[in-house]
Amino acid sequence: MNALVPSSMSSALWTPWLRQPPHDPTSLLLNGAVGWRAGALADLAVGSDDGTMTLPIRAADRRALTEASGSFGGLCPPANVAIGPDGSIYLLDAAKPALKRFDPCTCAFEAVPCIGGEGGEGRQWRNAHGIAVCGADLYVCDTGLADATAGDPCVDAVALRTRMRTENHRVGVFALKGFALRGHLRPPRSDYPYWEPFAVACDSRRRIFVTDFVNDVVHRFDPGGRWEEALTGFAAPTYIAIDCRDRLYVVVNIPAPAVRIVDGLSALVIDKDTDPASLKPFFRQLPFTVEASGVIDVSAQCQPLPGECGAAPVPQPGRGRFDAHGDPLDPQATSPPPPQFASSGKYRSTALDSKTYRCQWHRVILHGTIPAGTQIVVRTFSADEVYTDGQLDMLADWRTDQAARGPFDGAWDCLVRSGPGRYLWLALELKSNGSATPRLDAMEIEFPRLGSLRYLPAVFGAEPVSGDFTERLLALFDTTISGIERMIDTEARLFDPSSAPARRDGRAPGDFLTWIAGWIGIAFDRNWEIAKRRRFLKHAGALFDRRGTPAGLRAQLLMLLGFDRIKPCCDFVEPTESCRCPPDNCAPRPKAEPWQPPPLVLEHFRLRRWLFVGRGRLGREATLWGASIANRSQLDENAAVGRTQVLTAPDPLHDPFLVHAHRFTVFVPSRYRADRARKALENLLRAESPAHTRWYLRFVEPRFRVGVQSMIGFDSVVGCVPQGVTLGDGALGRATVLTGPPQLAGGPAIALGKQGRIGTTTQLS
Repeated sequence: MNALVPSSMSSALWTPWLRQPPHDPTSLLLNGAVGWRAGALADLAVGSDDGTMTLPIRAADRRALTEASGSFGGLCPPANVAIGPDGSIYLLDAAKPALKRFDPCTCAFEAVPCIGGEGGEGRQWRNAHGIAVCGADLYVCDTGLADATAGDPCVDAVALRTRMRTENHRVGVFALKGFALRGHLRPPRSDYPYWEPFAVACDSRRRIFVTDFVNDVVHRFDPGGRWEEALTGFAAPTYIAIDCRDRLYVVVNIPAPAVRIVDGLSALVIDKDTDPASLKPFFRQLPFTVEASGVIDVSAQCQPLPGECGAAPVPQPGRGRFDAHGDPLDPQATSPPPPQFASSGKYRSTALDSKTYRCQWHRVILHGTIPAGTQIVVRTFSADEVYTDGQLDMLADWRTDQAARGPFDGAWDCLVRSGPGRYLWLALELKSNGSATPRLDAMEIEFPRLGSLRYLPAVFGAEPVSGDFTERLLALFDTTISGIERMIDTEARLFDPSSAPARRDGRAPGDFLTWIAGWIGIAFDRNWEIAKRRRFLKHAGALFDRRGTPAGLRAQLLMLLGFDRIKPCCDFVEPTESCRCPPDNCAPRPKAEPWQPPPLVLEHFRLRRWLFVGRGRLGREATLWGASIANRSQLDENAAVGRTQVLTAPDPLHDPFLVHAHRFTVFVPSRYRADRARKALENLLRAESPAHTRWYLRFVEPRFRVGVQSMIGFDSVVGCVPQGVTLGDGALGRATVLTGPPQLAGGPAIALGKQGRIGTTTQLS
């Protein structure tokens, strides 16, 4: 067929259609992804996470990485605050000293009992500063006293100073469950006989980093608490933080407070002074906000105050702000004023090439948000030659001069008033009253101008001034018409599950995604998310022929639970080793089994392994049943004449085959126990299960319970405990276990230092 079609027509059949002259204009797109093509960018900020263009915050209101709280400009919790794996918030009150934990019910920091206090015991501190949570452990840095002198001349000052240093300069490790003391971290005494730990942080590999103020290093410990090495090059380090890329941020204080950003393996400097706003994408989002003064605002975690007489809870403004000691601040106290933005900022693009001589540029479209009190002024200049920045400053005749004023959110456009030219320079000026900033997401420049004037008689465009007025007047109608044409040209996106609009527009009875789902008889559950609806509709065609079957129901459950999006594990990769022949008795390396989605659906008839007379043998695969399988009433047992109704259908002989027939159980993770997720599961099972079946929903907890969360023979097996090896009767192998020494098998044997300690667990009599 392609041989009978011209080459130009054949390529048009297989390539997507593009908007281009002479019937439709084309455009240039400028944004953070493809680049803003800025020739000059004065007093403007481009976001590193989303690439938007905004006005920067004034230098006086800008957060600093060297804030006194150690939060690095609000990027991480203060040095005395840590977040547990379950989201709990811990705070170290250095004044008492005491460890506090946030209670969302009372919206207060409650003291943790049996830990803290001033002293030299294992659970006490002298001068605690920083804390951190890594896994299930809590780390507390006790800097200790810098010097200890005796007031009594009879006391040995040297011995007292030595004892104080030994007791306090350490990092305590506590278990979050019960706050049991696990031990203390410290570097080797031979290399660092005296140190002052100030702050602590943990990376993704659970390595512990501790700043040493007096030795100008950062100590690194492995997850087991063993000292690995000391990173040098830090002058009086105090606070430390680690981002998602395992880069270390250390505050140094000599010669002046500054931040050094290094990697976790050496003291290689990667960056110096940086704005905290530009580093925000590299840190995890905090469940609370940290102000520049060190005050933390956990109002989002506080539960509302109960209302009167059963009324709805009433939130209290200003509640949930605490100082560095965990004491609540007055709710009536005013919060710090929001930061002020710069009054103006300018942007000028490089030469935008249309590749057309004397091209008449059409319009500029701005995509973004313009709050009230802000505006964006657009100016353009066109020419057939490329000008330098100096030539533009002296010779450019800037036209258009249109302003987009707020409040506005969406797309704003203006007509290009500059004359014909191959190249176009775009100049923007963002203005603000200081309280807000305009945000520019993208810019679109359309060219050439293909208006309705070309269809009118030539007399309407013969005179330049009148022709320009007529062209601008017709552009108002051309913009509306081109918008309708664009909707028709892109109509195919409405019928694609990945791009169909999923939000209701105006007074429409429903959204477009739900409407096209109704074409094939699919009704979305209102508890489903938009992404889940798109994925379900995209794969609906492949599930139609399996509806009403266990495989089809399992496939729908996998999509609903999100298991279909899990990527399987990669194949086993042979490590690089030296070339040597393996022994003859070595088995080949086992291949890694790829990840398989869970079964989810258990049909009850699969649990029956009945014994047939003449064809079965008693053993593990045979099951005998009795009259209690259906718990029928039986005279002289659990039934009485006159009070028990006798039903003859079905008969007792068929009970073993009918009781568990047409029933199945669906096992799902316990995190779907929430109301919305559970309702979505129940609605799916109610709609997709055959009418003659009965289903049961079970939530799987992360523990093993036979008959409740696990089924023997379905997803679990019972293994035999291997026995010990007897010399002369057994052979060593994978299924053998060596026993302990004879004194451990029983009897009153005591090994000092191993099974008992004198004075602790053993007493001499």
